[in-house]
Amino acid sequence: MDGILTLSSKNQLTLPVSMVSFLGLDKGAKLWTKIVNNMIVIEKVNDSWDDLHGFLADNPISKKYSTLEVIELAKKREAKRLAKKYGV
Repeated sequence: MDGILTLSSKNQLTLPVSMVSFLGLDKGAKLWTKIVNNMIVIEKVNDSWDDLHGFLADNPISKKYSTLEVIELAKKREAKRLAKKYGV
């Protein structure tokens, strides 16, 4: 699905109605964003980041990294594990 977004004077983007409907988003929905090869990737968040942040609050790793950084580290570690397992 393609669409054009316009950046407002407040650096806000508005998603086309077709995308909002397709993803089943409601007001206040959380979306995960990241930069991949000079592209902005937007993903629907299925888990509550607030719950994950609370889980990590007392973990020593949270003193060094933010919740989102911990998630990225976990993704990289899992990708390496799977690559090794499947010989990629």
